[in-house]
Amino acid sequence: MTLKHYILACFLALTGFAYAEDARHSVQNDIRFGELPQHMLDIYLPDTVEPETPVLVFFYGGGFSHGDKAQIRRVGKTFADSGIIVVAPSYRLYPDAAFPDFVNDAALAVSHVWQNLRDEGAGPRPIFIGGWSAGAYISALIAYDGRYLEAAGVPASTIAGFIGLAGPYEGGLCSGETCPHIFPKGTEPDWPTANFVDATDPPMLLVRGTHDLFVDRGNLEDLAASGDAADIAVTTLVVKDAFHDDVLSEMEQPDGLVRDAVDAFMESVLAGRK
Repeated sequence: MTLKHYILACFLALTGFAYAEDARHSVQNDIRFGELPQHMLDIYLPDTVEPETPVLVFFYGGGFSHGDKAQIRRVGKTFADSGIIVVAPSYRLYPDAAFPDFVNDAALAVSHVWQNLRDEGAGPRPIFIGGWSAGAYISALIAYDGRYLEAAGVPASTIAGFIGLAGPYEGGLCSGETCPHIFPKGTEPDWPTANFVDATDPPMLLVRGTHDLFVDRGNLEDLAASGDAADIAVTTLVVKDAFHDDVLSEMEQPDGLVRDAVDAFMESVLAGRK
């Protein structure tokens, strides 16, 4: 353990945070980003962090009624091992919340990242946001409906790119079923992510499996079409024979098809920003 990480470990122990040593990354658990009990996030830090090191803020799924940031543990570890800072936030779930509460929570988490994970002298780092299933929908709204980041005090230009895995981007569905208790009547115009995409928005990578039983392919196709119409960069990946959960598992694997697509997408976006 380097002196830098030893000092950090001592500090985190005194403040109640967990520190997990690894050959290539460390973890800070349960960092508060808001006032509510659910407003906690974990940060996976590469052993070496440079001024240009990007951040991936990734949201778990669970049909808006269950799930936990621990679901992102393997994503956090594998990406941190490859030199990317990963942030896994929590957000309110039903019955404690309904649309758009969880989206507001997620925007608040992004605001915390934007304000605090900066390089001294270089300003904010490039921030990618994404998620799996419900988390993909939540992060897509943050990326493309500018009202959420604006309310959280974050410039829309903060988001370098969006990565969505098996997202129900049209809204109104929970685990493939209608759920009016979570998406209340009267909020319908604010559900479809595709309604909010414009030419100023970040590029997108959209992934789904051919055997996804919860989210039909129209969700990916409609959002991709809106990106094409806005003339922003759109990359899609449809994984043959993959089910709803499989695309997340593929992202966790350093040599997985989805992981390769995510790596290539991030590298392309970062190269275009230089």
